[in-house]
Amino acid sequence: MKKTLLYKLFRIGSIPRKVAPILQDEGIVVYDEGIGGCFKTKNVKAPVKRYIHRSEWFSGCLVVTMKRIICYTFWKRQINISVNDHRISELFVDAPNEQTLIISFESSVFRDGWQGVIEYRFKTQKALQFQDVLTSKGVQQGSAAGKSSS
Repeated sequence: MKKTLLYKLFRIGSIPRKVAPILQDEGIVVYDEGIGGCFKTKNVKAPVKRYIHRSEWFSGCLVVTMKRIICYTFWKRQINISVNDHRISELFVDAPNEQTLIISFESSVFRDGWQGVIEYRFKTQKALQFQDVLTSKGVQQGSAAGKSSS
């Protein structure tokens, strides 16, 4: 899968320099950077915000170490959860094809006063590898949207 243009030109979507040595010390299991993706919300209500459907494209990175799952979009940390955190079982992962990975969750699990589903779609050749590693760490297969509608 091609890297994003922002990554090729400006390294936007790379693992931040300050974080890279820490992640290496934790033992990187699988990672990809410079990957394109889309952040989506579904019926998200927060104390000062409300999004029925919001989509935002990004260039980012996703890293799974022996100790955590971490995701940055445009150098902003979006996901950072320890594999020992009980809430890891509230994350959902799906790979609808070999080059698409979806991580979704109910926002209320991670933020007080929030509700609604947040979803990150990544375009990566490592989608199936990420899915296998994440499920081995305790992440559920499927979609948080499917769970919340049940």
